[in-house]
Amino acid sequence: MSAVITGIVASTVPLLLLGLVAAWRWRLVGALVVAAGAIAAAVALGIVAPSDLWVVPMGLGMGESLILVLLWTAFGAVARTAGPLRVPGPPWLVAVAMGAGLGEIPAAAILSAGASSPKAAARLALAAAGGAMVGRVGDPAMLLLTGGHPTLVAALIPLGVAMALVARPRAEDLVASIPGNQARTAVVACVVVAGLVPMLTPWALLVGMLALGLLAQDRRGHVDLAHVGWQMIAVLVGVLAIVGGVADQAAFGLEWGIELADWLGPPVLVAASALLTALTDATAMSMVAVGIVDRALSVDSMSILPGLTAGIAVGGLAPLIAAGSVRAGLKVWLLQVMLAVAWATAWALI
Repeated sequence: MSAVITGIVASTVPLLLLGLVAAWRWRLVGALVVAAGAIAAAVALGIVAPSDLWVVPMGLGMGESLILVLLWTAFGAVARTAGPLRVPGPPWLVAVAMGAGLGEIPAAAILSAGASSPKAAARLALAAAGGAMVGRVGDPAMLLLTGGHPTLVAALIPLGVAMALVARPRAEDLVASIPGNQARTAVVACVVVAGLVPMLTPWALLVGMLALGLLAQDRRGHVDLAHVGWQMIAVLVGVLAIVGGVADQAAFGLEWGIELADWLGPPVLVAASALLTALTDATAMSMVAVGIVDRALSVDSMSILPGLTAGIAVGGLAPLIAAGSVRAGLKVWLLQVMLAVAWATAWALI
């Protein structure tokens, strides 16, 4: 086996293992084991030196975006601990607003606490996932892949709303809803609005975390940093996958096949990237997708970005895992993937 193939295999297996342990109760421990094994294999094969792990993300041109992903994750963890929000309206609207305001995973976790059943928790989580596509940084794929493409961002908003409608949370799905704090809700709303301005986003998140911390005098417990740790591991595994050559080989395949695929290219990319994201992790796959777009120099980026972005944003199972309702939500999740495929087909034909 050649050194190139060995490097690709060694950097791809940790991605799949990360997806395998994602639904475990002790998933953070499993992710740490995966990360340690991935680093050991990469160093042993000469793919990366230990000192490179600190500088490679900046060299890949994703440093600022990855910092925003981690900041947004931390903001969601603080908001989750601070308590419920006062979001009026039907459950689907509440889920969309919380998905856009907090991100899909914190929103799914909060909503599941008041869900009437596992199926209800799944519907609320998947509606929140649709809302995360409305917010600029509610989903890692939106943040990492749509920068500089306002047309694509605007086109994905209807898809996010349609995903929430497909999930169809019902009035009886939220039976243990607790009246939220208006001040906390106002803080989250201000962060969402300020986050629309790229230069203000990191400062808005930092100030928002501080404000929520001060307002959470009756907090329910310590801030859960497990998901922040998971995201850091996902970033690490994504970096190793790119350095190991996964993005280069995928870009080569896309350059060869995208012209032949014609209008079928975007919907096929949605289906493939959704499946791969479900088997791995949305943050890591978003990073790999950025690497693919940067390396596919002979292809117009807008011929592959819609399919990659929609597929990764829809394909992640993390909201269902956070809600503890993976099995209950698989059918609706599959419907959302099919909806994204239809959206990509329309994008390619228009």
